[in-house]
Amino acid sequence: MEDVFDTTGRPPKGWMHAIFHGGPYGEDVGRCIPGPPAPGLLAVPLAEGGVHTYRLWTVGSWSDPEDPIAVYNPDGPPVPPPLLSGQEKKWLREGRQRDGIAPVRLDAVVTKGRAEWDPDAFTIEAMLAGLRHREHLLLQRLTDHDEGDWYIQVLLDEDDTYEVVHQAGTAAEREGTRSASQAAVRDAVLRWAAEQPSWRTALEWPKPGDDS
Repeated sequence: MEDVFDTTGRPPKGWMHAIFHGGPYGEDVGRCIPGPPAPGLLAVPLAEGGVHTYRLWTVGSWSDPEDPIAVYNPDGPPVPPPLLSGQEKKWLREGRQRDGIAPVRLDAVVTKGRAEWDPDAFTIEAMLAGLRHREHLLLQRLTDHDEGDWYIQVLLDEDDTYEVVHQAGTAAEREGTRSASQAAVRDAVLRWAAEQPSWRTALEWPKPGDDS
């Protein structure tokens, strides 16, 4: 977003004042944004890379209704739980071997950090049903693969739809889709966890070359 400030009164034509709670603009005074109307989302590039997403909370004014002020909350973009690295998987495998325990085949974790080793279908279903808006469920397969990461990840968005991302190997083999059906997402996740080839049929996946 272009840097536009005003500390004299009215912002330039086509702009409006905004207040940002937290994030990279939290200390700015007099910052203006395009509007009105105020955009519902503002993506701000971060110096260290990536973006911080502000979400519109309310629009009001201090004293002049002709000078509306947009107020944004500090929520950044939803961040999925991190995948276990190759080194972490190796340590886990070696530790289980030392203890005489069968290796972990599946790791399941939600945004808030609740993790389960080799969860059963009931546990996975409960973790999915317990998601709140902007929270992820990540299931990572830890069996030996030659390259890359094997996982399925579910984000519950604020419009109650689910964003599902699947990767089988390298990032080039990553694909994503959306669904408004919790039942369909549940079926896909449970079948994937059980290594059933039919898991893909529970959801509609973009065809190769489809940009939608």
